[in-house]
Amino acid sequence: MARKRPRAARAVDAVLMSLERELDKRGSDMKPIEIVKMAISSYQAFAFAEDAEHGNASADVESQDSADLRRGTQAAIDRLLFNANYWRAAYEQRIVAACARPEDARACLQAISVWTAHTMKLNTLSPDETVAAFERFCPPFKLNNRRGSHDSGRSGKGPLPDFARAIDETAAHEPPESVQALRAILADMEAEAAAYEELAQQGSLNALFAILPAWCLQNRVDLITGTWWDDHDVMSAIIDALHARFLDLGFSEATCRYFLDSCYEALDAYHRDLTGDAQPYCDQAIPEIIDLIAQAREAHPSFETDGYGSELPNWLISKEQLIWNILVCSLYGPASARPLLVDSPGLLADQAYAGKTDVITELARTSFMRYTTDRIASQTDQEFATFASLPTDLRDSSIAYISSIHSKLETLGYEVLPAGSCYPERCVTAFTASEVECLAILEHRRWLKERERAGWRYGEAKDVEAKRSPYIVPWEELPDRAKEWNRSAVRSIPALLGSVNLAVVR
Repeated sequence: MARKRPRAARAVDAVLMSLERELDKRGSDMKPIEIVKMAISSYQAFAFAEDAEHGNASADVESQDSADLRRGTQAAIDRLLFNANYWRAAYEQRIVAACARPEDARACLQAISVWTAHTMKLNTLSPDETVAAFERFCPPFKLNNRRGSHDSGRSGKGPLPDFARAIDETAAHEPPESVQALRAILADMEAEAAAYEELAQQGSLNALFAILPAWCLQNRVDLITGTWWDDHDVMSAIIDALHARFLDLGFSEATCRYFLDSCYEALDAYHRDLTGDAQPYCDQAIPEIIDLIAQAREAHPSFETDGYGSELPNWLISKEQLIWNILVCSLYGPASARPLLVDSPGLLADQAYAGKTDVITELARTSFMRYTTDRIASQTDQEFATFASLPTDLRDSSIAYISSIHSKLETLGYEVLPAGSCYPERCVTAFTASEVECLAILEHRRWLKERERAGWRYGEAKDVEAKRSPYIVPWEELPDRAKEWNRSAVRSIPALLGSVNLAVVR
């Protein structure tokens, strides 16, 4: 008898088969977010079937929403992706633990699972309607945050007022300590809702950006705790499927590649850093964790690429980026991917980087080859065929040109960063004609000062030994072909830096 394949391999097979079947059926009508939905649904259904086969029992008291999610019910996955039943997800375990009677626990869970009876119908929504629904529920403000003040007598509509009424109804048969524990849970929910309402003024995505790492640390919400995030092969299947779909939808190859690289780097970093060293944030209130995250971001301005330092778990930045890239990009497009997790030491703009002559020299060598090609194209004699054949003086001049790139770019308000360390729309792949002219003039002025300091003077013909050159003149007096050499050099800066994985950034 053939040996049964490992569970992890069978899980990813289930996901891949589901995606292939749905893509064949839906084709061009399938939205990227539906790829995520189908993958999670099939993954959960597979895990549920496996647990049932091995007799793994579920919790004694469980909300219908949680049970549907475990089974992989597509309507429950819709609610998960929209974060519709956030309060149920975040507080179910505490409510069950607080209640002495199972029937009271179920009643309280039903009260905060107000969206269970409402089908999100993700597959019937247009892309704009899908985004609107996402912003309506996740983060949990607007409809999912409606809350009248129970103490003031206002009835209110929504999960928190419904929960308050459920607590009142349980008071007749629950012991006082249980009712007190439930009211403490409601107070925590009210405080959390107030924190979200303050963030709501920034807009939904900015609020989510602030809240997501706090959710990851507290580790309660289904959207964050789903075991699919910890399955590298399943996540790889989702990332690859999203990448292919983005290409089909007409997004540029560069933007799609940026999404792919961002996702895989976050995925690999998360699985590399995922250890048992997580600090116990599960009992800490969300408003406190949000403040903690804000302080960490202020203390580490480069947190997007370098993390939060030793104050928070190593896996946090990669997990929040991974979840963001999958969830947000599937709704808003691949260009909304978070920056790659790479070191950002300032590079060419940092004096400490000047010692990294391997990269600087490589750029100088590449730039010299382009310069040689330009001179040949303009039918100008070229004294030195290779970079290696240059005299030390001229080789150092080529390296000085590379080291000066950042200062010229700063004049235009640009900087040099690792490729992928910022959003694609900030990257500059070509300069305007006026920018080229400005950079060319700046480069010639820099070169003039450098050559004059080295003892070079004007001469009608170039003489390296005598240090004479016909180009030791102001820009206005340069021959047109020499001006064009400078223009060509600065035009090539984005591609030149790209050859060593750097980028010109607005």
